[in-house]
Amino acid sequence: MTNSEVKNFRNDFENAIKELQNKYGVNISTGTIRYTDSELRFKVTARKGKVIAKLDKNSFSVGEKVTINHKSCKGKIYEVVKVMTKNIKVQEIGGFGLVRVSPGLLQKA
Repeated sequence: MTNSEVKNFRNDFENAIKELQNKYGVNISTGTIRYTDSELRFKVTARKGKVIAKLDKNSFSVGEKVTINHKSCKGKIYEVVKVMTKNIKVQEIGGFGLVRVSPGLLQKA
């Protein structure tokens, strides 16, 4: 398989699972695709709960309140400090330190 075939497969797969997400009330995510010329492999995870739209870095601006969709960050609210090339730098409100986060893990608070 070629790189472009793998990208097209991922897009088609994500479009196909939207119906399953709505039918069963789960959020389905796919992991990194590993492939050779004859096969591809990836992890699929379905979690109960509402379907979460993946946002890109252009959806966020400095000063905006966000949450991080990760098990270690439940209930914490962050503020966007800087929008970088690939990641977004956020700081916990009332907390310490800065965290670099992929935009796909962020949700608007």
